[in-house]
Amino acid sequence: MKDTIRDPVKVDSNGRVIPENGKAFRWRLNVPASITGTSKQRLFFKTESAAKAERDSLLAVRKAAGEDLLAKLKERGMSIAQALEYALKHAPRAMPVPIEEAVTSFIASRKAANCKPRYLDNLESQLSQVKEEYRGAMIDTISKAQLEVFVKGLSGKDEDTPASPKSRINYIITLTALFNFAVEEGWRGENPAAKIRRPALDEVVTAILAPEEAKCLIEEASKPENSDVFPALIVQLFAGPRRSEIPHITWDLFKDNYLRLDKTKIRVKRAVGLPEVLLQWIAPFRDMKGRLFAPADVHFSPKDTRPIEDAYTYRLGQIAEAAKVLLPKNVLRHTAITYRVASTGDIEATALWAGNSVQVIREHYLGAATKDEAIAFFSTRPI
Repeated sequence: MKDTIRDPVKVDSNGRVIPENGKAFRWRLNVPASITGTSKQRLFFKTESAAKAERDSLLAVRKAAGEDLLAKLKERGMSIAQALEYALKHAPRAMPVPIEEAVTSFIASRKAANCKPRYLDNLESQLSQVKEEYRGAMIDTISKAQLEVFVKGLSGKDEDTPASPKSRINYIITLTALFNFAVEEGWRGENPAAKIRRPALDEVVTAILAPEEAKCLIEEASKPENSDVFPALIVQLFAGPRRSEIPHITWDLFKDNYLRLDKTKIRVKRAVGLPEVLLQWIAPFRDMKGRLFAPADVHFSPKDTRPIEDAYTYRLGQIAEAAKVLLPKNVLRHTAITYRVASTGDIEATALWAGNSVQVIREHYLGAATKDEAIAFFSTRPI
């Protein structure tokens, strides 16, 4: 009979059925293949009650499993009992850990891993909202649907407009890392953030300076009162280091016609070939010592150079305002890369030079300027 298990029977020491009024050596339970999902089984018990309890348990599991799950188990040659045993052996033990405790432990683990201060600050800012959203909840009770509602409800810095797609993606990345940590610690069995659909990013326009704008900016930056920031500005404009790389550049890293970038955002060292125009601009500074940009009144540590980045951005803004030139985010680096690929036409070499992928150069920089514009840009030389 399908989906049923007959009553257990009495058997002797050889497993043979004995008369109803005879004394049982064991109780045998015959479990059909429709229940196990694979093949028939004979199970033996010391008492009738134990055999009946096992029968009731198997029938309950069979009812809960359903035909589709049993078919999938059969494809793997596993019975329900084997599947349960495997799951119990490999699945983490969910523990009642409050979200606040989980977040605190996760951040501590990132600090112990010597993550960058900027990343840690961002982590604490994002996860403070997560703690507030799920205050008092246990880490193993938070579902994918709840996280999707949280991400969808995020707002921008003005707290009125919705958060940008990039901001939402950053939160999803943080949530995924948090719940991966929870799984590793055995606080829950799976990561609910791992399958959250990430929103499509808005199209980003790579802004660059026109040759005339670059000339105006250089003229203003080269004034004596701007001598503190001019070397960094001119290096970024023609060699294209990232803003986060500026604090780590020292004058001893300029070797002949190259700039060595050993501390980079992507943690891949590279040598940046210096164009002739840049060599001419920095010639008066080559005997200098110390950092490319290091204002005396800015305090920082080797592990946290953000104060230098912030001071550099502030000084760039002052110069741009005086020169009446708009400086969108990362425009100096974008300008350097765009005119280099326009001048050389070599996508692969430009990618290596900039520390980017070929795909990024092709998608964001190639064709954004003409060769004539590149010639005009590189002709902005010292008088």
